[in-house]
Amino acid sequence: MATIVPRPAELDGCLQTWTEQHSPQVLRTQTDYQTVKVRRRVTGSVFNVTGSVTLEAKFYDVFMKWFLVDCQAGVLPTYFKRPRDGKELAMRFTEAPTIEWVDKKAFRAGVKLEQLPEWLYAGAP
Repeated sequence: MATIVPRPAELDGCLQTWTEQHSPQVLRTQTDYQTVKVRRRVTGSVFNVTGSVTLEAKFYDVFMKWFLVDCQAGVLPTYFKRPRDGKELAMRFTEAPTIEWVDKKAFRAGVKLEQLPEWLYAGAP
């Protein structure tokens, strides 16, 4: 089982928008230019989420460090709360968050996440 990165204390992990979808996945290979080649074989269903959250501007650096450094730009899973029941789910970013500045005091982060079968029963923090 992969290491699951703790969520920063400043962020509550709850997304304001949350759309979920289950999709079958058998084999996926991801290659990024000038980076380590990652190959994963996955059998079973993958749980996908598209969501967003609006945060105060003071949390921008915390949020981006969480994604880029702690989660290694989506390599390692972390915890998110499912809005309907508050359950902690171990998920990983599947791409870089989209950042939209609402004004000087707040930004909206759009995220795409996935939960692989081996993380389904990972204990919550």
